[in-house]
Order: sequence, then C-alpha cells, then structure tokens
Amino acid sequence: MLDFEQNKVDMISSFPNDIICRIISFLPFESAVQTSLLSNRWKNLWKMALVKDGTKEEAVIAVLNFLIDFDQFHQPRNNWGFHYDFGQGNVLLVAISPKGALHLYFSAGKQESPMQFSLSLGRKRQFYYHQPSLSTAFKLKSLHLVSVSYVSTEMVSCLFSNFPILESLTIAKCNGLQSIQLQGNPKIQKLTVLDCSRLESIRVHFNHFSLKSFHYRGRVASFKYYNEDPLYYYNSPTNDCLPFDLEDAMLDFRQGPGYYGIDILGFKLMLQSIGGVKTLTLCSWVFLDLILPNLYLLGEGFIKLTELWWIDNSQERDNFNALISFLKLCPQLTRLYITIDPNSYTTTNINLSSIKITKSTKLNHLKAVRLEGFANKEKEIVVAKQLTQVFQAEPLIIERDGIARRLIKVDKQLKEGIDPYEFIEKRVENLNELCPKHVHMGL
Repeated sequence: MLDFEQNKVDMISSFPNDIICRIISFLPFESAVQTSLLSNRWKNLWKMALVKDGTKEEAVIAVLNFLIDFDQFHQPRNNWGFHYDFGQGNVLLVAISPKGALHLYFSAGKQESPMQFSLSLGRKRQFYYHQPSLSTAFKLKSLHLVSVSYVSTEMVSCLFSNFPILESLTIAKCNGLQSIQLQGNPKIQKLTVLDCSRLESIRVHFNHFSLKSFHYRGRVASFKYYNEDPLYYYNSPTNDCLPFDLEDAMLDFRQGPGYYGIDILGFKLMLQSIGGVKTLTLCSWVFLDLILPNLYLLGEGFIKLTELWWIDNSQERDNFNALISFLKLCPQLTRLYITIDPNSYTTTNINLSSIKITKSTKLNHLKAVRLEGFANKEKEIVVAKQLTQVFQAEPLIIERDGIARRLIKVDKQLKEGIDPYEFIEKRVENLNELCPKHVHMGL
C-alpha cells in the first residue's frame, strides 16, 4: 500500500510562473490574493496575474478585454476582478459580483482637497487605441462606480458608452463630484446616487430614459430634465408630460438642503414623478418644506404606496403630526418604518402643531409598523398610540428590541373614560417575513 503523503506530487508548483499566473487569473479575486500564503514563491504571483499597470487609455482597454474574456469563459460564483495602477498613485479595482454587476472602485491616493468635476455619461467617447471587437455588444446590465475623481472621469465616460443595454447605474462616494449629466442610454431603469458630498445637480435627458427606480442619499441636489439641448431645461409643472413615472423612490435628504439652496421647479417635477411609487423613503422636513406647499401636484395623493420609510430627527409628539398628515395620503399602505435620527436636518419654518390635512383616510391594509431609534419603550408606546388616529386595523408594532406587540382597544376601558388601548405582546412566527427591513435600509 502506497503512503499518500510520501508519494503525492505537487504538479502545479512545477509549472513555470506564466502558466501559474494564467491559472490564478481564473480564480475569484479574493481567492487569488490568498494564494500568496502558500509559499514564498507564490507570494507575488497573484500580483503578476491580477495587478496591471499602464496609462488611463490602456486601463479602459483592459476592462473591456476583461469583460469579453469573462463573458466567454466564466460563470461567476464569487467576485472576479483585477487591480490596475494607472500612474501617480491612481488605482482602479475591477470586480464582477456573483449577479454579474461590474464594480469599478477608484482610488486617487491621499487628497486633502479633491478637485471638483462634472461627470457626463452617455455620449460616445473613444481613445486613440485599438479597442476590442464590440460586434456583440456587452451584456452588462448593472454598473457600480465608486470614488470616481477628476482624473478618472474620461475613463468612466468611455467605458459607460460601451454598455448600451445597461439597466442599473450606481454612483457612490465621489468626493469632488459637482454635477451628473445622463443621456443616450434608453435601457437604464434604476439610478442610485449615494454619499457624493459635493453634488449640486443631476441633469437627465428624459427622452432617453425610462427610470422606474431612483435612490438618492445626500444633500438635496438640483434635479433638471432636458430634451435635446442640455442647456434647455424642462420645467413644465403639468401632469400630461412627466419625465418619469417612478415605482420606487428613496429620497434620503437627512443632510438637508444643498449648498446653494433648493431648486423648487426641479423638485416639483421630482414630486410629480414619485406620485405613483409603491416604495418610498422620505424625511419629515421634506414633506413639511417641499411637499406640503405643493400638494396640488399629487392629485389624490400616494395612492399606490405600500411601503414607507419615514425619517425624523425627533420623537416628540408634535413631530408626528407631520407623519399622521402624510399617512392620510397613503390609503394602500401595508408596512410603515419609522426611524429617529437626531442628526437629521430639521425644518424651522413650520408650526408642527398647526399641520392639518382634511382627508379622513384610514389605513385598512396596514400590517406592521417597525420602530427604530427611539430612546425607550415608553416613547414607542406614545407614538404607537398617537398613530391610532389613522389605523383602521390593529397592525403589529415591532420595537427596537425586535419584540412585536399589538395595540388592542378595550371597550370596557373606553366606557370608563380611560386610555382604551393596551399594548399586548404578540408571539409571531416568521416575523422577518411579515415585516423585513425596508429595501432601502441596506444601501
């Protein structure tokens, strides 16, 4: 009988470096890096396989070649990718997720004050280099752009123009980014813009897009829509020609107005675009300062809305007059999420106790209310009881500790003239299925 330990042969280590590097190139990125732990010889082989360097133009070609190879040879299970150094400390990390989304992470080294720039996406751009054959257009449908800087804007614009059937675009953490201009890609249905601290405006060619989902987190930017000329903006506040008819909107403006105030005409168009959403994230101050004065643009209200994430900066009673008023506009609501964030911007222009919406809407379909950020159980109970003004059913109240309770009206207590509601703990199986985290909370 052969001794396996004595007779096994390490065939791979006997290969020359170029063949090993080729093998490593087929590994998921994280697994490729882990091969550096095998031995001293393997320590830098992953870099030879997956770390490249060159000019910005060559980096674009490398990404396009990578996508062609990936589409032909790989079936993703983990993240595949490579690292590209394009000079002066500028680095690009390229990765493809298991779901086929391309992630481009840019790093410009240490910058005390990033140079401000604009990002224009959609016009065809090419470098003076031979590009890979694109006779069969890339099938890429999801693109994530992270930490784009002034140095990498041309690279990003060129790459974007090669993805004609892109359906989802995410732009995140781009310090120095002042404006985004989108045109020329009619397939995009989902636009996400997160944590771009200097962003002032988003300009969209509305004839070229059919957005159904818009996610935004940061200071309020100026939203502008144009037809053919990007200098001519569409500002008609009529309902017969809206730029978009969104089904899903996240307006996380808890950082407050933009550096140059709020473009009211642009927000009116945004307001009309979200009138038919089914899922919505909204800050209390946005309702008070921007929506309440323009309620006439909403017609019957948010009549399709089923899931609402409401963000407020205070748990005081008067603050929830705004929420109660808003809920009267949402007759189909099934799940309500309330988050108290004391760092959220607050309005100073509205007397909260004076807010009145005359509708007598009752929430017949409300199944659950999830509370987060409240100081204690007593505050949660006070809010839950205050919301009974619009409850028709008796929804589950899910507290910060994950315990579900139900407010039950006790007729005997009502007759005796005391508080008719009791907060009764309710054991619920599959609570996370009944009321999972709001879809925008994970962004």
